[in-house]
Amino acid sequence: MWEILRGVAEAWWHILNDSAFYVLLGIAIAGLLKVALNANTVLNQLGRGRFSSVVKAAALGVPLPL
Repeated sequence: MWEILRGVAEAWWHILNDSAFYVLLGIAIAGLLKVALNANTVLNQLGRGRFSSVVKAAALGVPLPL
């Protein structure tokens, strides 16, 4: 029983270590975008509810998880 729990904890720790750099990188990029982009500009481009706004949001959102 303890061996299974230890194996799960070790696997969790390795996954956390492997992903930590990318999580911190994502937070840093999000912070830079928050500082660099004006909220009104984003609202004007993506907040109207038109078809073009949806296409722009999808085009910007697709590569983000990659």
